[in-house]
Amino acid sequence: MRANRGFALVSTTLILALLFAFTMIFVDSALSSRRAARVYQSGLSALQIAEAGINHALACLNATSGTNCGGTYGSSYAGQTDVTFGGGKFTLTLAASGSDKEITSVGTAASSAVATVKAAATIDPPTDEPAFNYALQAGNDGAHLENNAEIKGTLYSGGNVECTSTNARIDGDVYVSLAGGKIDACRVKFNGHADKILNSEIDVDAYYVNDPADIAGTDVDGTKHPGSATPAAQALPTVSLDFWRQTAEDGGTITGDYAPADNSSLGPKKIIGNLTLGQNVDLTVTGAIWVVGDIITENNSSLTLDSAFGAYSTAILADDPANTATKGKITIVNNTAISGSGNSKSHIMLITSNTSLSDTNPALSVANNASGAIFYAIDGTLRLQNNGGAKSMAAKRLFIDQNAEVEYKASELSDLNFSGGPPGSWKIKEGSWREAK
Repeated sequence: MRANRGFALVSTTLILALLFAFTMIFVDSALSSRRAARVYQSGLSALQIAEAGINHALACLNATSGTNCGGTYGSSYAGQTDVTFGGGKFTLTLAASGSDKEITSVGTAASSAVATVKAAATIDPPTDEPAFNYALQAGNDGAHLENNAEIKGTLYSGGNVECTSTNARIDGDVYVSLAGGKIDACRVKFNGHADKILNSEIDVDAYYVNDPADIAGTDVDGTKHPGSATPAAQALPTVSLDFWRQTAEDGGTITGDYAPADNSSLGPKKIIGNLTLGQNVDLTVTGAIWVVGDIITENNSSLTLDSAFGAYSTAILADDPANTATKGKITIVNNTAISGSGNSKSHIMLITSNTSLSDTNPALSVANNASGAIFYAIDGTLRLQNNGGAKSMAAKRLFIDQNAEVEYKASELSDLNFSGGPPGSWKIKEGSWREAK
């Protein structure tokens, strides 16, 4: 009997010990869970505070005074230290990254937990970025230059380059990428590159195929290079017509022919009809313009890009997708002045999708003393008439009249950014928001 009682006592003690052990494990687990929850909550609080710091920095970048921003604001906003928020604080630092701002926000919770969030802020509007690398660029239908036409820069052509006489001058290189193509009767101040270079004056070197047949009638001041390969073909600048159509249409639509008043502004805007800039009318361009019809300017008119564009450029598009054969022409007449925002990198680009390859009825015509823009006839002829001027021209075919001048300045035309509107407010760049570990 005593043995049984002893066994029962041992069993009871063992059971109690096990129960106590399980209880302690449960209690410890519960306490650990609470501790983990507190740590998680502290980390979450720190992260939320850091994220609030990013939003605060964005607000200060767009602010018009330094109130609540530590004294600096706008694009000069320099960040802040130990800004109280939600029972904790955040510290902000900003670093320039090109035209963007890299924001770093360090959030500290009341528990001293720390989290860091980074994001990039940008003020840049959406852009299209066609490259205009030459003074003149022609497609497969080539280029024709009349007497005393002067090109201050390089001419690159997918078809023949023919001049009326050597009084037509190219102050740069000339390239013809057409197999069997030619440079004929031109004065080239630098190098000539074509399978045939005939009846021309080349001030530096000549690159051609057969000697002497393919250099007949040509004076070369430098070195002749017979047996040269045909220059590589260069595609015309790539322009996103859909980008410009949508950007202009986002600003609303005018139905019917439109003639803006003097000293008015226009853009972004779609016009279903013709756009006529009347005599002595000065128009400020405030955004992209899509004309589903023709564009005509009259004497002494002007197009000026709004100064808010800064270093950005924009486009005016003549484009009727339903009728590219006869509609969408651009006619720029005498003394029309076209200028950018005032920044040397800012320009207005006039584009036509008209397909006329006629020299007498071209897709895009620029008349006497008109100047100052980039002109582009994607699928047609671009004619620069007597005394006309331009910064850069590209077309399927180019026709340059007497005394017309194109002056290409690489410093003004490299790395162009074409936008449908001026830079706006600072915003967080999509995909740049991240937690730093």
